[in-house]
Amino acid sequence: MVDGGRVATGWRTIPGAALALSVLGLSWPGRLPGADVATEILLVAAGALLGHALLVERDRPIGPIVGAGLRLLVPPALALVATALVVQRWIDVRAWERQLRDVREAAVAATTVREVAADSPVAVFWVVALLVQSAALVLLLRWVAGRLASGLGLVVLALSIASFCWWALDPASHLGARFWPVGLGVLVALALAARPEARAGRGSALIAWCAAAAVAGFAVLGSGGVLATVVGAVVGLVLVLSGPAPGSPATLPGPRLAGWFAVVAWASLFWAGPALRLAPEVIGRELGLRDRAVLLLLVGAVAVVLVGALAAVRAVVDHVAAWAVLAAASVAAAVLVTSPGLDRLEAIEADVARAEAAVTRDLPACFGAVAIASRAEGRACRNPELDGVIRPGLDRAGADFEPYPDCWSDPRQYELKVCDLGGPGTGPKVLVLGDSHARVLLGAFRRLAEAGVASVSAAAKASCGWSTLPLRDSKDPLRGPYCDRWRAELTTWLERHATDYDVIVTTAYNGRMKGPKDAQVSGLVEAWEPARRAGVPVVALRDNPRLAGDTLDCLRDVEPGRWAECDVPQDEVVREFDPFEPAAERAGGAHFVDTTGFFCVAGTCPAVIGGVNVYRDYNHVSATYAGTLAPVLYRAIARTGVFEPPRSAARAASPMSH
Repeated sequence: MVDGGRVATGWRTIPGAALALSVLGLSWPGRLPGADVATEILLVAAGALLGHALLVERDRPIGPIVGAGLRLLVPPALALVATALVVQRWIDVRAWERQLRDVREAAVAATTVREVAADSPVAVFWVVALLVQSAALVLLLRWVAGRLASGLGLVVLALSIASFCWWALDPASHLGARFWPVGLGVLVALALAARPEARAGRGSALIAWCAAAAVAGFAVLGSGGVLATVVGAVVGLVLVLSGPAPGSPATLPGPRLAGWFAVVAWASLFWAGPALRLAPEVIGRELGLRDRAVLLLLVGAVAVVLVGALAAVRAVVDHVAAWAVLAAASVAAAVLVTSPGLDRLEAIEADVARAEAAVTRDLPACFGAVAIASRAEGRACRNPELDGVIRPGLDRAGADFEPYPDCWSDPRQYELKVCDLGGPGTGPKVLVLGDSHARVLLGAFRRLAEAGVASVSAAAKASCGWSTLPLRDSKDPLRGPYCDRWRAELTTWLERHATDYDVIVTTAYNGRMKGPKDAQVSGLVEAWEPARRAGVPVVALRDNPRLAGDTLDCLRDVEPGRWAECDVPQDEVVREFDPFEPAAERAGGAHFVDTTGFFCVAGTCPAVIGGVNVYRDYNHVSATYAGTLAPVLYRAIARTGVFEPPRSAARAASPMSH
């Protein structure tokens, strides 16, 4: 397996081929569902190379070995840098908070990283951390080997068995549980070094061809998970043992081509993951077959250029200290470029915490919407003192609404009424527009104004959402024309006053939006145009649930404390197409907030939440519950970033404008 002290060509080709299969699996997961098998083949082959470099050739200077490893750290680190920059430049960083933190974690992950979610652009970077940890362990074993006359193989075997047992008990555990495939490769290197006279014959070449065919078949027909891990480790072991045999597929490339192929495939793996995950966000559509093929070619080109640049640097400076500095600089850059986005997110969260404290200061803990919103985010929130409590009392629940006459136009009115709900005058300025469902939410916005969190104005009209979609009402033919005149006045007013506000918030009753879905979406986008031209962001809220019946009758019939009997299964909520989400996606400068978690959780829409009656009737939220929505509404809107001062996404976060 070793020719004249040099690693045989086959041991260079095997990891390169495994890396190439991984890249193809990332590009076409539907066609290659079992491509994960390549990861374990890579780990076994890497273990053989590590074992040979650090244990078999004990007299070889350590500097060149460490330098070669440091060179391999540079391409993944630079891919992390590029990923962080793309997320912050072209993508809504608030929606990608987890992925941005994944980049930071991957950059500092030599000892701590765990496998991240498969949809993360840096999902494969745990391989780097595993190999760094494994190399450090094998380097320690090199020191042990100098003090052991024998028994090194038993030490590696014991470590590998312990790692395998750890993995078997908890496959998602720390990366130490994944050392065992690397350990298998190390054992192969030690075993072959102990029998230098052993040579792979023609039978080994046939076995290698069969193993390669098995890998291809599993990649096409198999799947990921535990089976892929075990199969990959076994096949990797077979390939490492038989691959260098004359006539095997691993010996077809020459030594120089095999080496270049391996390092280019290594770089491609870490650029392919972010490219494939981020490209749809950047171009605004899903990738087709041709898109993926072009992207794969671009990734390969980037990898070739990067490897060529490293080779050029190596031709001038090939010293372990230089590579240590370059690798450290690359890792530091990957950490630093995440700082603006993460600082920005932390500033938003600090602002949200301040607002929540202000509007809940005089309320019981977990009162109203705070209780369910906490559950929706996975946070425990329960106040036993609210058990059996319902506010307002059921004798007043049906009339629990506020008219806001200064903001409201009745069905037979078309005059635009814009009211001022107050506020500090120095905080964010919010304009709320819509129909009666928007009017219900004014209780939440008024509370924000009274707490000094925001300055709020509003305008609402019965059955008349902020849209250009014609309103048709067979029972009241004049309702539509009056709505049209109100909307016309609103458009004219916005052209003069939109810039007086930092954000416009809107929602409407879906039951009144009739017509083709595309027409509903277009009606919203067209209506928002004056705000968009003025550069004022729009935040569209999903409409509150529409129930099949009124929950008040049920609540009146049950004993206090048994309110849960009146909860409504979420799949029984009346299904309505909600045009706000696609409209926000289509309209530049618009954001969508899914309010489902304000009313429903775990498949149930409770009738009473945190001691508060939720509904006044089958489609209107009670005024009391609407008031408790103040902190959760502010949190959801603030997390869209609309309260931040305008600035480049890549710049460092500045203080919130309050």
